[in-house]
Amino acid sequence: MLSFSEYQELGGRLTDEVIYTKLEHDAVQLLNTATQMFYVRNDISTDQDEWRVKMFKMALVAQIDYTNDVGASTEYEMAQKAVKSVSIDGTTVTTDGTFKDSSTGGIYNIALDYLFQTGLLFGGVDIC
Repeated sequence: MLSFSEYQELGGRLTDEVIYTKLEHDAVQLLNTATQMFYVRNDISTDQDEWRVKMFKMALVAQIDYTNDVGASTEYEMAQKAVKSVSIDGTTVTTDGTFKDSSTGGIYNIALDYLFQTGLLFGGVDIC
């Protein structure tokens, strides 16, 4: 969906294409679920709305860089890293707010800001 060269042209910070490939795959999965699979049902290369395509790709760049920075690329991995301490007898779990504060459902809040610009997050009914 986003080639390594496109990623770098849009400001991506990774230099290792192998790491990029894994993180891009996970980022696409997260963003596809947030956008009701818009670019699964529609071909991004033929989308004539250039703004929507650019913002989606910028969201991918932000998500890829974020997941590389935090060392977790799926919502599950982020949730596991967010646990700071566990107490079995007292059933206490303390979480580190860092991941929860900067992401929603595993998606980096900046990436969500890009997606808000596109209308792809709209979940309502078009016309009854």
